[in-house]
Amino acid sequence: MRWIAILTALMGLAAAVVAADSSKVSVKVDTTLFVPPANDLDSAVVIDTTNFERHLYQNPTAGLFKSMLVPGLGQVGNHRYVKAVLFAGLEVYFVSRAIHFNSQARDFRVRYDAATTVADRDYFYALYKNRRDTRNTYYWFTGMTIFVSMFDAFVDAHLSGSPMAGRNERVGFNAGPDGRGGTAVQLAVRF
Repeated sequence: MRWIAILTALMGLAAAVVAADSSKVSVKVDTTLFVPPANDLDSAVVIDTTNFERHLYQNPTAGLFKSMLVPGLGQVGNHRYVKAVLFAGLEVYFVSRAIHFNSQARDFRVRYDAATTVADRDYFYALYKNRRDTRNTYYWFTGMTIFVSMFDAFVDAHLSGSPMAGRNERVGFNAGPDGRGGTAVQLAVRF
């Protein structure tokens, strides 16, 4: 009985401690905020005030959407002409192959529907299924090429403002509006 009284007293004491703590509002934060030492913030001197975003060939998001809508246009905006031709060529090739196999699949489907014997129906259905699957493969290739092209244009646009960008280019081509309302074309060859 004595132990029961002691346990009851301890439980009462624990409940009183919990009640006393619940009257206080405590906020727990699960993240840590990094605050650099004050001497680093106060003594930091800006040496180079160049805004590298002003040196971008194009807005990265604009390059992404250009490349999504027109094959290679985002790469042209980044002055990456070989990539533009590569991506445009791949997209045109994959779309043309998909159209070709779609036409064949449609023809074999018509022949399958018109066939009267089981052997002919099986033969034309196998050909239809093969062309349909090949068409779908080219649709996937087209989608993947567009996806890679979009994010290539996005990343290249971000990197175009770098101080190191354009140092290794031997041939440069630029076309755009001039200051007088016309169009200016510039071709530069480095020796």
